Formats: sequence, structure tokens, C-alpha cells
Amino acid sequence: METPLSEDTARKLDIGYRLLFERSPLPMWVYDVQTLGMLAVNDAALAQYGYSKQAFVGLTVLDLHPPDEAAQAQQHLQLACGEPVTQTLWRHRLANGDLIDVEVVTEYVELDGIQARLALVRDLTAQQRAKQQLQEEHRTLTAVLDSTTDAIISMTVEGVIKVFNPGAERIFGYSRERMLGQNMALLLPERYRAVHPQQLRSFADSGAISHMMGMGVVKGLRADGQEMDLEGTLSQVIVHQERRLIACLRDVTERARSQAKFRQSRAQLSELTQRLMTQEKTLVKQLAKTLHDQLGQTLAAVRMAHETIQAVQPKDTPAAVQRQQAQLGKLVGHAIQQVRQVLVDLRPPLLEDQGLVAALDNELRNRSLTQPQIDFSIDVPPEIEPMRWPGEVEYAAFMVAREALENALRHANASAIAVRLVGTQQSLQLQVFDNGVGIPAGAAVPSGHLGVFGMHERAQAIGATVTVGAGEDRGTCVSFYWQPEPEHDSEWGAL
Repeated sequence: METPLSEDTARKLDIGYRLLFERSPLPMWVYDVQTLGMLAVNDAALAQYGYSKQAFVGLTVLDLHPPDEAAQAQQHLQLACGEPVTQTLWRHRLANGDLIDVEVVTEYVELDGIQARLALVRDLTAQQRAKQQLQEEHRTLTAVLDSTTDAIISMTVEGVIKVFNPGAERIFGYSRERMLGQNMALLLPERYRAVHPQQLRSFADSGAISHMMGMGVVKGLRADGQEMDLEGTLSQVIVHQERRLIACLRDVTERARSQAKFRQSRAQLSELTQRLMTQEKTLVKQLAKTLHDQLGQTLAAVRMAHETIQAVQPKDTPAAVQRQQAQLGKLVGHAIQQVRQVLVDLRPPLLEDQGLVAALDNELRNRSLTQPQIDFSIDVPPEIEPMRWPGEVEYAAFMVAREALENALRHANASAIAVRLVGTQQSLQLQVFDNGVGIPAGAAVPSGHLGVFGMHERAQAIGATVTVGAGEDRGTCVSFYWQPEPEHDSEWGAL
């Protein structure tokens, strides 16, 4: 049998409960079950809702709900009237009209003989907004995954597939249902599957956020057994405290085929150009030999014969004949000089015997004799001077430099032309600068400009490049760059 509380004890308990109610950091209020009018409210609730105590006590519970939800709230309150404890989620309206999401827990109480309910309110606005934002982000991510044409595949570190988007279905030919739970290795050619798990683990342990798969192009396997070329990146994220790897793959099979055909065409063109260059060098040698050994010797004999005739002719030879003989001597000398110049143009002096640096230096010296008003210079680091490069590289570089010099002399109206040469045993860079009128920014080489076209073709034939652009300060710069192409394997074998 329960012992009744003394009046003093009951009064103290009542005071204690009131103090707990008033000082609670959680919003609390009490309302009449019959009228739904507010009977009491604590400071935390006033701070949350923005009302004064007098204004809040003048409200009903329905006044806290938006108008479109008031009827539903009234029906709920009537049904829950007899329940000892209820817990609901609502939207409440603050004094300024803003809406917040709240969780309301009510408990039946009796206050001064009035049947009432004590409401404890917890603001869930931030939580609900975060949840809503997460849902929106999930919908956005799903839309992106569904709309992209790339294959997006999420997997565990062990390679077990967790996400397989429509792009992956289209590229690989497997359905999403078929691939979920399968291992990523199924999408690789058989020869790569053994090493694939270690590659995934190595990437996961590296801590890198993202990594390009392979050397830019990797191999994949379709459901029908056909191999394909893919561009791929591998990323890693943490999802629910679990590390996930995400592969983003794009089918570039057709592009790779087109590039392969283009490379083949370029290789064939390069081979043809190399043959033409070889034939050119052979023909030039033959022509130079003919000019030197035959025409040159013939002209030398003509000169000797002419000089003999002049020496033995009578002193009373008519003046007109003497003038004609003198003119003939000049013509023979001029012809011999022209043959010598053609020989210089056909066979660059010193190139085969002493190399590119010596040949360029000799070329500039000869140019300075015929163009004394122009300042010619060559800049070669001491360690470069004794270097030699493959014969076809030196020949192409020299012919490009000669063409660039000729263009500068004809078109640039320059007062200074400089040649710069740098390189190693495995690279070569040659630049020809002038301080002339220059090339306007973005200007294209005029069509039909065979000199520039020839420079490009000579360079491409040996795997080099030629660029024509603005100089450092003004004028024009022609750059020739050669470096052997590295050999590489563009397979899935390395992530």
C-alpha cells in the first residue's frame, strides 16, 4: 500500500517540476486537451518561436501549424488525446512566418485540475535540410550517372562491382544486374586478370586521389569477347567508412583505329620523304661530281685555252677583237664562279666531314661576305661543338636552317640574324632568329609557301618538328626540334 505524500513534500515536488520545466534548455509548452489553448511555456520555447510569453499563451496548438496543415494537426490531436505518450514530426510556424521542422513528444499531465499535455520540442530543421540536400545530391548524381555516355564503375578494393551505370552497360554489353557483385577483372582480357588485383591494391595503398590507367589507353573486353581501347581514370573515395574505387572509362576504339591509320599514313609519307631525301642526296652528289669533274674541268680548260690565245696573239690585233677576248675571259671566270657556288649550295661544306656546327658556322660566314650590312651570329655552347648526330638529322637541320636564313634575307628586312644550337646526344634544337618585320600574332603561313612546307616535310621525315612564330622581342623565330620517339606499350597492364 502506497504511503501518501505529505503536503510539504507534494509542494516541493511541484516546485521542482516547475523549475525543471522553466529552466529546461529544450523548448517545452503545455496545452489544454479540450481547447488546445496554451497554458504554459518555457523560455527555450519562447526563444525558438520568437513570441513573447503573453502572446504565446494566447495561441492554440493549431496556430503553430501552417494553415494547410492545421486540419491534419487537429485530427491527430483529437486521436492522440487519450494516449499517454505521442511522438510526431511536424512543420511549425515561427512568429516571423518562417517554417521549421520539429519532433514533438507529448505526455498527459494534469495542471490545476485541467487535463493537459506537456509538449517537448526538438528542432530538426538542420537535420531535415541536410537530409533533403543529401537526397537532392543523390538524385543529381544518379542523373549524371544515368545520362553520361562514359562507363562509371564503382568497386571495392578487391574489385567487386557496386555501381554499373548505363554507360557501362552500353560499352561493355553487360546488364547492370549481371555485373553487380561480379569482379572488375571480368571486363579485362584474360592476359591481364592475374595482375589486376595487385594493381587495385597498390593504387588504394598509394593514397592518390586519382590516377590515369595505363599509358592513356587501356584494353577492355566486351561481353561478346571483342577487345576494345579505353581511356580511363581510377579514383578512390570513402563511402560509409569503406574505401571504394571508381573507374571512369571511355570507348576510344574507333579513335584509336583512326589514329593508327593516321600514324601508318604518316609513317608511309615519312618513309617516302626519307627515300626522296636519300635520292636527293645521291642525285646531288652525282650532280656535284659532274659539275666538278666535268663541267668544272671543261671551263678550266676553256680558260687556259683563252689565256693561251691572248698570250700568243699579235700586238697589232684590232682593239675590237681584244675587247671581245677580254669580255670572253670575264664570262668564263663568271661561269667558273657560278659552278663553284652551285657546288656549295648542293653539297654543304664541312657537313659530312666536320658536322652540323662547323657547317652552320661556315654558312653564316659565307652569308656575311655577300650581305655585309647584316649582323650574322651563331650561339653554340662549348660542350655542343664536338657533338655529332645521325647524318639524316644533321642534313635536315642544316637544310631547315638554310631555308630559314634565305627567308629572313628575302622577306624580313632584318639587320641581324642569329642561329642558336643546343642539345644532347639524344636531342637537338636549332633556332634561327631575326629582328625583322616579324609575323603577326595568329597569322598562318601563306598557302603555296613551298619553303616553309619543305622545312616541315624534312623535319617530319626524321621524326622532328618545325615551328614558325614570333621572336623573343620582335621579328621571327624558326625552331627545329628532334628527339627519338620513345617506345611504349599502351595496355591495361599498368594502372
